[in-house]
Amino acid sequence: MTDYTGNIQEALKKEQNVALIQFVNELINLAVLIVLVAMSRSLILMTGAVSSVSLLIQAWVVFIISKRLVKNESFEYDYGMGKFESFGGFIANLLMMVGLVAVLCSSVIVLFNPSEPSDILLWAIIVKVMSASINILMFYKQRKINKMASSMLIEAEDHVIRKNLVFDFIALSAIIVLYIFREIPIFAYFELMLCIVYSIIMIIKLVHPLKICAYDLLDKTLDESLQLKVMKAMVKGENLYEHFQTVRTRSSGQRVYIDLLIGFSDDKPFEEVINALNELDSLVKQEIPNCVVSIVLTK
Repeated sequence: MTDYTGNIQEALKKEQNVALIQFVNELINLAVLIVLVAMSRSLILMTGAVSSVSLLIQAWVVFIISKRLVKNESFEYDYGMGKFESFGGFIANLLMMVGLVAVLCSSVIVLFNPSEPSDILLWAIIVKVMSASINILMFYKQRKINKMASSMLIEAEDHVIRKNLVFDFIALSAIIVLYIFREIPIFAYFELMLCIVYSIIMIIKLVHPLKICAYDLLDKTLDESLQLKVMKAMVKGENLYEHFQTVRTRSSGQRVYIDLLIGFSDDKPFEEVINALNELDSLVKQEIPNCVVSIVLTK
């Protein structure tokens, strides 16, 4: 459940700014990488360009969702913003997988006829240093946001930024090594082997998030028996809240999502509100274990 003790609205505003910076950074990074790839035909730069496309889409999705959540528009749709988030994640991961397969095939083909590293790699080093510097700044901004509040969106963005930062340092280290030892013939295979290993690992890792996104996109209405269990929990906890607006339920794969829209009187102490939210969350999960409960306060 979302951490209501933190300043979630302020945290989402900051998350929106971080996502916008990331989007602009990846857009510039992608444009430069496309030019460098065209000039040098470097496979490691091609891998970076593929990663940038995925991160570009993810940053835009986070920006749109955080903007909607700040305006409290997540429940203007039957499935909140979850569908949009899942669709964006599915497209981003799918494009990255297709790109990595292309890089893998190119690496295997070039492996039998490797080309010498280009002097243009020096420009690639400069670009990667700038990109890594911006990602370090975003990493520290994200740490501050994590301390302000907790939500699935904030946790997801934190994971993306960490992964991007690690990739930047790996790519930067590889390009530096490749540039320094570019005169040694054996190092012509270094870039190829690195791209092959990285592509295989990332393709395997992308299978799981693709499955999760696919399940979310194929979600369905909850069975009537389970909907009755939700209402049973709401009846048990009717003394915990003053206003009841609606309940939205859905199932995605093996997971059940339940959205509760309830309200409290203005004079109810904040501590009692928090206790009531936690107790209501427990009542629902007693009826339907391992479900994901989201409680939104309404007036």
